[in-house]
Amino acid sequence: DFMTLLFKAAHKSVICRNIQVIRGVLEAVLPVPERARRRIFAIAKEEGQRREKRISTVDEFVEAYPELTFLIDGVEQEKRKPKDQAKRKDDYSGKKKKHTRKQIVIGTPAGIIVNQSPSVGGRSHDFKVFKEDCEKRQVIDEFAEHRTWFYGDSRFQGIDELGLAIRTRITHRGRRNHPLTRDEKKINRLRNHTRVEIKHTFSLRKKYRIAAEVYRNRDADYDQTMNIVAGLVNLRTYDRIFQKTGVKI
Repeated sequence: DFMTLLFKAAHKSVICRNIQVIRGVLEAVLPVPERARRRIFAIAKEEGQRREKRISTVDEFVEAYPELTFLIDGVEQEKRKPKDQAKRKDDYSGKKKKHTRKQIVIGTPAGIIVNQSPSVGGRSHDFKVFKEDCEKRQVIDEFAEHRTWFYGDSRFQGIDELGLAIRTRITHRGRRNHPLTRDEKKINRLRNHTRVEIKHTFSLRKKYRIAAEVYRNRDADYDQTMNIVAGLVNLRTYDRIFQKTGVKI
């Protein structure tokens, strides 16, 4: 209603139609996760070719072919309570005690979002969502072409059993009558020190109110909306990286 008055439109439906058009335009021009992922891999390939030389030691190999580090975690956003009873059950998150939409996000320590899974109801477990995303879209195959490490919390225990061509560093989880050892606690601290950067990325995502407050639009539009938000986050991250290092992504 406000935008109808602001732009002197004949009816508020005109504003709604234009928003649908603008979403597609933004998704086409912003560095959305898929485009950011391809750019990072292209830079890694160019850097590897630039450093090509005769390698005689392990240290020279590590220097010539640096590892790529990615962080993986789930993010939930509160939504309105569905009217349909079955939908209400699927969307209820036992962790948040609310109805939510959930996505599994893969990012870099620098804050670039390189992948977001299709959203699901908050009832689904993070590892289940990740596994289904791997089966449907085979995105992880792109990561397997490079020397990559994935950092995740204990909710992703069992990722190594999927047979994916990636290496993982998952935090250890204590169990009943099997508490964490001293060494496992030290390893967890080291891994969490790296993994916490994905939380900072989520905070950048939530600077946009549509990703932070109660989601009131259609579930069918959620993935496209968050794709645009991720593109805006990446755009700001690119600029921050350029200001600090002079590297243009």
